[in-house]
Amino acid sequence: RNIVKFLSEVHSTTDGRFEVFLRFVAGLSSPWAAWILEEFLGPFPNETICRAIDWVKEEVQRQFRNTGNEYDQRRLLNTLHYLFESQNPALAQQTLGSVESLSFKKGGREKT
Repeated sequence: RNIVKFLSEVHSTTDGRFEVFLRFVAGLSSPWAAWILEEFLGPFPNETICRAIDWVKEEVQRQFRNTGNEYDQRRLLNTLHYLFESQNPALAQQTLGSVESLSFKKGGREKT
């Protein structure tokens, strides 16, 4: 099964039931987390890990461009949790670039 398609499908649900799962999958993209779990679950295919990382990157960038209302801001915040769980500084730099802070408020966000 295509991991990117699956992640996109579960991320599209609006009731939040898959948020913990998505954070878990993002965390598995961390080499340290994958290494620990390999003892119990076996090795993780590198291609799947790379696709999950790419999905996180694309989703952060997509959500970052779309924060016009409170719902979209909440989705961005949840997506930033995936980025945190990945424990991948290079990915954070690629997705957020030079953004130093975010301010969430009604009517949209301010980016500095």
